[in-house]
Amino acid sequence: MALTVHDILKPAGSDIPEIGDEPAWLKEYRRRALQVFRSARVEPNPLYVKYETLARFDAPDAAVAEPPARKDNVPEELADLVSSGTFMLQSGGAFHMASNLPKGAIFEEMRDAVSKHGDMLKDAFDRKGLRPKDDVYVALNSAMFSTGYFLRVPDGIALESPVHILDIEDVPGAARFSQNIVQLGDNSAATVIEEILSPENFTEKSLFSGVTDVLLGRNAELHHASLENLSSAAVYLSSKRCLASGDSRMHWVSSMMGSDVTRSRADTRFVGRGASTDDYEILFGNGKQRFDVVTDLHHDAESTNGRITVRSVLKGHSRALLRGMIRIGENAANTNSYLAEHGMLMSKDARCDAIPGLEILTNGVKATHSASVSQLDDQQLYYVQSRGLDRDEAEKMLVLGFFDPVISRVPLDTVRDKLRFQIEDKWNNVVSLRASRHLDEIEFEKYVKDQIKEPGESIFEGHYKYR
Repeated sequence: MALTVHDILKPAGSDIPEIGDEPAWLKEYRRRALQVFRSARVEPNPLYVKYETLARFDAPDAAVAEPPARKDNVPEELADLVSSGTFMLQSGGAFHMASNLPKGAIFEEMRDAVSKHGDMLKDAFDRKGLRPKDDVYVALNSAMFSTGYFLRVPDGIALESPVHILDIEDVPGAARFSQNIVQLGDNSAATVIEEILSPENFTEKSLFSGVTDVLLGRNAELHHASLENLSSAAVYLSSKRCLASGDSRMHWVSSMMGSDVTRSRADTRFVGRGASTDDYEILFGNGKQRFDVVTDLHHDAESTNGRITVRSVLKGHSRALLRGMIRIGENAANTNSYLAEHGMLMSKDARCDAIPGLEILTNGVKATHSASVSQLDDQQLYYVQSRGLDRDEAEKMLVLGFFDPVISRVPLDTVRDKLRFQIEDKWNNVVSLRASRHLDEIEFEKYVKDQIKEPGESIFEGHYKYR
């Protein structure tokens, strides 16, 4: 009989699942994580308890997914979705992968990583930034994960092509827990693109939980993009944290379009002098979708730089809570940090709460935050309609313009393409594995790329940003 989430929630629940023949240290890690989960609270901060309804956890009957079986060949109907080179595709309870990495680099599905690189993985788990005690759903994932990936790039190696992870949630009533670790050595570089998607016409309840730890060596650089478009019956739980060593550079991009409930946590901790990060997050909700998004920067070393930009568009009765905190420690002089959270409401029933914060424990720093939530501007709408567009097309143009100052700063062409077409599908209420690509849109995008040589502020960004 399959283990369900309801079984896990019991004070004396069922046995913890394993992925293969696990070592003793991993079994103990799971056991302690489950203890933390059963004693933890969903929202530990009393200031935000009133928002707990945004993170409604209503998938108790979802069956915990078994470890995926490895298959040699990608199904023909999905072949066009995978990129050449380094990729992992997970669908239908199986995973398919190909690796074209330089000598010394490792990319494995988590079960294979445990069996092949146990000592190396134990070291990574000992060093990882996300601990079960940090968050109730990190604890749940740490106890229950049955899949994920381990990417390790040794010192001085730069991966030429992106590592592409494509997760298609197509098993009805499944709860999938994925634990991911990215470890870059000194002077190394890599790009990781994750896509978490549902197939067309998939309406079954499901749950996807992802925990991603990034460990950056000195002068390492990582581009990490996470693009989610699950079905309207899904629950999406995401937690990410980077530990950035001296002079390292972390680039986050996240999009949250689908699912019924989204709970996202992203955090960068600067543990070495001169480290930097930029974090771009966009979310687009309609119907009765709920979003609970937290983005933090922890500056624990001097001369570090961080920038977070969160933009949300909400239609229908959707709601979003945007929180973020810049924390600058006593040893973090000469820090430069910025946090912006902006929301556009497309209906009278949509709601967005933007709550940025600062905590500064030293002098000689620059720290700024901004927040704004506004209804769609009627004057801008009238202006666009006066150019010959109907109301629907005019509203879509304003939404694209609102998102574009963020998307245009994303340094990866592939990710920019996916984001723009994903927004198009969202506007048309389409859940698709393959973003709608029309010739006129592609030509328009080429025009935009030619016009935007240096990304700057537009009329959309200026209107929705306090100065």
